[in-house]
Amino acid sequence: MSIAEDEPCQHRWRQRAATRAGRAPLRQRVEVEQRLAHLGARQGRRARYKGVRKNLFAVRRTAAVLNLQTLQRKTEEQELRMAA
Repeated sequence: MSIAEDEPCQHRWRQRAATRAGRAPLRQRVEVEQRLAHLGARQGRRARYKGVRKNLFAVRRTAAVLNLQTLQRKTEEQELRMAA
C-alpha cells in the first residue's frame, strides 16, 4: 500500500468539501461545466470550419443563441408565475 504524493492536498480538499463554504466554488464549477457541455452538445464535438477565427465566431454565435434561449425561457417562466 502506498500513499499518493498529493495526499495532503486531497485531505485539504476533503475538509473544504465538508463545509458549506467549501462547496460553494464547486457548485460554480458545476454550473460552468454544464453550460460548456450544453454548448458542446448544441454545436458538436468537431470544428465545423478551418481556421481559429471562423470557429471562434461559431462558438460565440452558438453561445449567444443559447443565452437568448435561456433569457426567453426565464422570461416566460416569470410571466407564468405572475399570471398565476
